[in-house]
Amino acid sequence: MAKYLVVERQKVRENVKQVRRRAGGAAVYGVLKGNAYGFGLTEMADILRDEGISRFAVTEPYDFIQLRNSGFIDEEILVMRSTAIPEEIEKMIEYNAVATVGSYDTAVVMNGVAERAQTTLDCHVEIDTGMGRYGFIPAEIDRVLAVFRYLPALRVTGMYTHFNRAYESGRAVRAQYDAFRGVVEQVRAAGFDPGVCHCANSSALLKYPYTVMDAVRVGSAFTGRVPVRGNFGLQRTGYAEADIVEIHWLQKGQTVGYSADYKCRRSVRAAVVPLGYSDGLCIEKAFDMHRFRDAFLGAGHEVKGWLTGRKLTCTVKGKTARVLGHVGMQHTVIDVTGIDCSVGDPVRFEVNPLLAGRMLPKKYV
Repeated sequence: MAKYLVVERQKVRENVKQVRRRAGGAAVYGVLKGNAYGFGLTEMADILRDEGISRFAVTEPYDFIQLRNSGFIDEEILVMRSTAIPEEIEKMIEYNAVATVGSYDTAVVMNGVAERAQTTLDCHVEIDTGMGRYGFIPAEIDRVLAVFRYLPALRVTGMYTHFNRAYESGRAVRAQYDAFRGVVEQVRAAGFDPGVCHCANSSALLKYPYTVMDAVRVGSAFTGRVPVRGNFGLQRTGYAEADIVEIHWLQKGQTVGYSADYKCRRSVRAAVVPLGYSDGLCIEKAFDMHRFRDAFLGAGHEVKGWLTGRKLTCTVKGKTARVLGHVGMQHTVIDVTGIDCSVGDPVRFEVNPLLAGRMLPKKYV
């Protein structure tokens, strides 16, 4: 029995080419957070480096440590999480990572750690234009300038912000972009070099070309899975694959799965695939906001699925097969009536790689 998250290298490479074409002369930071969106940290880094990308962005110390220990020695690695934890700052210094400064208090701690180590820590200053997690708000320009003026062990090599609505609101993107540009201009007017300025994520790069500054930060676009309408020339990749382990006939009236919610209306040739929600199949991000709009849209989506008879499907021998009953923890039953298949044949399922990538071994093809 074999099951994998399958990633097609050539599709990733083509997506990289599309990103670099849209970025023009701007540098590209390959964002590898979340285990490279489930595609595998070092595997994706290898492809990006082969395609000429030498700047990476991660969020956790174990990510940049793993990259350095895997042979990514000369590449720039930006840590997109502001931290005042001395042990993490020491690791950034030890492994030559670029820190993110998200507040003046954090900057003071970073400066102290770097001074004790008798070194200088490269960092990017983050400006919070709406995300609300890390960063100086634009009104804190005096605190931003204080990082340049009073903390000699920090060397600012860049500034950035992050769009929180690039997939849905052009007006919000413009407002955030203008706010960020305003801070950058004030830093320059004060006589300081802000370094590499970047704000465009995957969605902004595709939809709003004006957001391309000195660099762009791209992650999901490499996978072809960007939450915007249109594929922009990108190729979607990353699917679950598992082999058929059992084939049998179900008679009319027999039920399938928990709750017996599915009852056969006719005789069905059924195949069992050892893949379920414990492998990331049919698992999606839950609603974490419960405004009226969210509830209305969620209900509308489900009602539309019911009205249109939408079914969960997979692919066997190039043909579409319907899932019967509920997806189980580790098994799924599919209808292969009329499909010439046997035990051992692979079945392809659409999954969220960010979730499945933590549960399934990766197979690059």
